[in-house]
Amino acid sequence: MTVRKKIFRNTLVNSSGKLLSFALQIFIVTYLIKTLGTESYGVFVLVLALVAGTNLLESGFGLSVTKYVAEYKARGDSESILKIVNTNMLVATAIGAGFAAVLIVINEFFLQRIFNIPGQLLNDARMLVRVLVPLVMIELWCVSLVRVAEGYQHFALARGMEIVRWLMRAVFSYIAVKAGFGLVGVGAAYLIAGFIALAVIYFSVIVRNPELRLSPSMCDRGSFKTIFGSSAWLFLSKLFAFLSYRINVIVLGIFLPVEAITFYNVAFKVYEFLHYGLSLVASTLVPVVSELEAAMDKRRIAMLFERATRYSVVLLWPVFMLAYIYTDDVIALWMGQGFESSVMLARLFIVSIFAVAVVSSGGEMMVGVNRLKELLKFNAAATAVNMSVSIYLVQRIGAPGVVIGTVAGSYLIAMTYLPVMAKAFNVRVRDVIVNAVIKPMPAVALVGLITFWLPSIAGAVAATVVYVALALLFLIEREDREVALMIIKGQRR
Repeated sequence: MTVRKKIFRNTLVNSSGKLLSFALQIFIVTYLIKTLGTESYGVFVLVLALVAGTNLLESGFGLSVTKYVAEYKARGDSESILKIVNTNMLVATAIGAGFAAVLIVINEFFLQRIFNIPGQLLNDARMLVRVLVPLVMIELWCVSLVRVAEGYQHFALARGMEIVRWLMRAVFSYIAVKAGFGLVGVGAAYLIAGFIALAVIYFSVIVRNPELRLSPSMCDRGSFKTIFGSSAWLFLSKLFAFLSYRINVIVLGIFLPVEAITFYNVAFKVYEFLHYGLSLVASTLVPVVSELEAAMDKRRIAMLFERATRYSVVLLWPVFMLAYIYTDDVIALWMGQGFESSVMLARLFIVSIFAVAVVSSGGEMMVGVNRLKELLKFNAAATAVNMSVSIYLVQRIGAPGVVIGTVAGSYLIAMTYLPVMAKAFNVRVRDVIVNAVIKPMPAVALVGLITFWLPSIAGAVAATVVYVALALLFLIEREDREVALMIIKGQRR
């Protein structure tokens, strides 16, 4: 299978799976806000943000597993795959146990001292953390196994597991709330869904693959060093990303009433939906680039960087433009009245994502060629700016302060990452800016003008039709169009 076909096929699978998963998340958010209320839901999001440190801890080692499984698979080295998979599971277990212990200490002794949790919800918040502590380990194991599936480029399995997990969370949460179990019941629903998801992913990835098995005897120091060699930089990168985005909820919980977290989370879901579009292409690049790197194919890596960057902008900037214009209509239709503050927050997030789109694909490719270290000092600087602005402004203007910090950090990252990535892939910065940023601008601006002249659904449809026609004619390579059409039609090359 050609590189183009792998990327387009995996992107199609990713897009379908992530959209369905996101639809289930939207159902959960809407249902819980409407039934539990904005304060209780704010507490729920705050607790999930604390538990979400699991994803931060896993992400460094997990992405390394995807990279090295793909690389060793390309070389036909089954023994090294076994060692990498088992060593990663052992590390994940140790990390999960340590993080769970820290979470228990915070919950039992410091929760009310750190966060503005209303007195009537404090006991529920503590019980919720206690229920979700086992989920720390479950999530680490689940995601570690999903990384193995992605290394084999089984993206249908990986996305299918996400759908199953979110579907179970939605169903069990609905049952728990209907039965009157409140916040703690929703936490139990997430925990049960996690147990079932772990069993399914273990069977699908390990039991059904004769090349794989889990055994402590397969762990070794060499594999740990191999993983840690790139994971240290991946971990730091993800730590900075966590501080730039996910910790916003914790900052809000410290300085503002928990109700503010609910309005923030509604806006963040708009951002998250748009960010999914970036991950559709970017998340498929690590294993493909790892294979090309193993084959020493620098020419195709350079071409992949230029085109992936361009297509991220071409495909998504008009979507961001339409989302910005119609944010108020979308949130009003989704949540109803009373969420006007979420509209401003969502629009600030959308401003930041225009910059993120330019460097998202290149950032994933830097993981694939094991050169993420070169970006870290810029990531650290952007995170420092983000955190400083967020903490300063949240005390003066409220929730918009943390999102303004995100905007500042995002644009600093875009400006500093691009020259480093262009050099790494032997592409001129000027060529990337011209092809990926300047050329799509007139067509994207036309989308804005049409919707300004026709501020209705008809205007949005007309703008989309015009943009798609211009993109197909002038912004997308002919051979890429042909491969995409063949995949959609189910043909082979």
